[in-house]
Amino acid sequence: MPLDKNCDYCVYYSAMKREKVFKAPFVVMRNVGTSVEDQLAGGFARAIRSGVYADGTVLPGIRKLAVVFGVSEISVRNAVKRLCREGLLAARPRTGLMVCAPGRRSWRGSVLGVKAGPHGMYFTGVLENSMASVLRRNGWLYTSVEVSPRMEDADVMTVDMMLDASVRLVVLLEASPQVVAHVAKSGVPFVEVRSHSPSKKAVLSVGDDLTGALSELARTLRAAGVRTVLSVYQHAAVRKSFAGELERAGLAVRSMLVRPIGGRNEQECIQRAGLKAFEKMLANGGVKEDAVVCNDDYLAAGILSAIDRTGVRMPQDVRFATLSNKGLGPVHAQELTRVEYDPARSGVRIGEAISTYLNTGKAMTCSIAIAFKRGETV
Repeated sequence: MPLDKNCDYCVYYSAMKREKVFKAPFVVMRNVGTSVEDQLAGGFARAIRSGVYADGTVLPGIRKLAVVFGVSEISVRNAVKRLCREGLLAARPRTGLMVCAPGRRSWRGSVLGVKAGPHGMYFTGVLENSMASVLRRNGWLYTSVEVSPRMEDADVMTVDMMLDASVRLVVLLEASPQVVAHVAKSGVPFVEVRSHSPSKKAVLSVGDDLTGALSELARTLRAAGVRTVLSVYQHAAVRKSFAGELERAGLAVRSMLVRPIGGRNEQECIQRAGLKAFEKMLANGGVKEDAVVCNDDYLAAGILSAIDRTGVRMPQDVRFATLSNKGLGPVHAQELTRVEYDPARSGVRIGEAISTYLNTGKAMTCSIAIAFKRGETV
């Protein structure tokens, strides 16, 4: 793609003569933590909100934009769909992509989401989509970017570019201390959702309140005659919550750490680790405790595969309960007894809490939606 090296924007020239046809006030960078689609959608959103493109401006078509930025047409098409949903672009037959089409809503301001957790996590994705819908319904434009937990130089550049004057609030999703520290220095108010180490500078911190659901789980286990529990975990923070609440209910708890092993992605690594660990345990005498309680849904999927393969019956041979995500699972032939996270409901709660803060300047208490569900395995 020909570029004008003296400018900070991409310039497209026709093949026949050096005639400037279109320019964009941003570039698409390679080998950074943000996808091409996110860079395109975020770049055009900032340009439209800041007045680079006036109302009614017609942008080139998808094919030409792909040439301008040197990216695939699929990436451009997906970015355009997002911008159309947000009311910043409108596709007009025989005209093209029109900026700020007549009838578009006037946004009260923008909210920037910064995602720093593992890529492609179901819970975070559903929660964010649900939260964004509430914010847009209440008049706040939501855009997001993914960064590395280490907050490398390219991530710093990406976040700083997106923190323009119209951003009223930043939402940090499962952010590391490095990400929190960088956003805190910007001076823009921020909300933390499931932060690794909550900051006192956040206007609102949203975490997991497992107490009620775990208390119900503990009572259910004791009522079923359970006295000893094997607590299987791979997140130390969740282990403390699970084991602590079960012990307070008078149950004897043995904790077992299962570390991820090789796989194509993090979820597969965790699931495979659960499978291998329990295949080994069941081959060497089986589970000694009355019940197994697992604090990760992917880990539970692996454990259940091992249990099914060896013919262990639930709840006759061993009782089983797990943490799970509503809409994802783990899925099993028997309805599982579970502590269930609801990402969609959580997103609505957070979206309303953020809207209240933006409207009034007052933060309301908010937590992740978690409930106990009695199944057939206890």
